[in-house]
Amino acid sequence: MIYAKLHTKSEERIKYHKSSSVWPGIKFVEPINKPFIRWIIGNGKKINFWRDTWATCTPLREHIDLPIHLWKLCTAKVSDFINPDGWNFPMDISLVFLAMGIDIYSIPCDSNAEDF
Repeated sequence: MIYAKLHTKSEERIKYHKSSSVWPGIKFVEPINKPFIRWIIGNGKKINFWRDTWATCTPLREHIDLPIHLWKLCTAKVSDFINPDGWNFPMDISLVFLAMGIDIYSIPCDSNAEDF
């Protein structure tokens, strides 16, 4: 929700001030809460593979230098990489996670459950 409020439809950050009565409180508690805010991965249908913070504390998009116009083509959901037995990543994506220091197979998922 916060991401949508501070970004345009083309996924760029807004370049103007947006006042908020709750933002100062959110900024104050963010360092305390951030380590505990994560997706609970079920079938992955609600989680954007590139834009949501499901594997790391920052979106995977932040780790890849790609022109903005190409990001529009990156529409994968986490569900695209889950089968009934669990994770199903192509070898190249598994190697990228490994290079980033992410043990993707240690992140639990349940293909029969909803995402939270």
